[in-house]
Amino acid sequence: MASKKEKTGKTGNKKRPRIGLGFALWLLAAIVILIVFLVNQKKIASNLKSTGFFDRVVGKTPAFVEKAEVPENTDEKNDVEPFSSSTVIDLTSTNKEGTSSGVISQNNAATQNYENSLKQENEKQNADQNQTVQQVEALDQTDSQASQQTSSQTAEQTTASTTTMKLKLYFMMINSDGSLSRKEIVREMKKSDSPLTDAINAIIDGPLPDEGNCRTLVSSGCRLLGASVSNSVATLNFSEEFEFNQYGIEGVLGQLQQIVYTATAFPTVESVQFLIEGEHREFLASEGVSIGVPLSRSNF
Repeated sequence: MASKKEKTGKTGNKKRPRIGLGFALWLLAAIVILIVFLVNQKKIASNLKSTGFFDRVVGKTPAFVEKAEVPENTDEKNDVEPFSSSTVIDLTSTNKEGTSSGVISQNNAATQNYENSLKQENEKQNADQNQTVQQVEALDQTDSQASQQTSSQTAEQTTASTTTMKLKLYFMMINSDGSLSRKEIVREMKKSDSPLTDAINAIIDGPLPDEGNCRTLVSSGCRLLGASVSNSVATLNFSEEFEFNQYGIEGVLGQLQQIVYTATAFPTVESVQFLIEGEHREFLASEGVSIGVPLSRSNF
């Protein structure tokens, strides 16, 4: 038993020095804080008073703090302006007003820029529309002029087509070897009720100066006395000059060929019956060329 107590007593003696050392450290810290507080008592009290610390935390300021003097120099780093809710409200209000004013100014500037952009865009669109309208009007005017010109040309052509006609006329060409050959001429002539008569008279009169190197072989002084068409046969009555040709047999054959080809160019004529002074003749004069029956292109 004695040995256990001795052991216990030894153990208790070991722990006591540690507890005493901790207490000494806390006591030392408290003394240091107290010294600092005593040295800076006035300054700490004035700061607590100026900041209203006890009013905000405890609700009541101690007497020694109330008696502390607040230094007039507020430029020192440790001096703090007394805190109040009104200050916060004023600062908040000022910040809100400043921010709002800046935002409004920026919004106004953005709105103005947007309106200017819209105005410029509208002016550009209006200019483009005006230019397009002018181009369309110019095209319409050009189309109108072209239409009027086309209408005028069509009217002229229509008028010409109603007042003129194109006839195929056949003349003769004398080749270098003395032989004869036909030459077809298309001539535009005034329209009439007797185109066959007009065509045969044109053959008798001969080619125009601009119709090339050709001539007519119809007897000089010959006249067409009458013309009619029946059953695809054209009956042509000539004056007595038709019977005699100054170019001989070649002239007689040439004048017959000219008249037959010119008459059969009409779609209603297939052959030609010749009359001299209204009478049928079997032959032309002393040349013995038969004209007693209708002649067609196949006879030449």
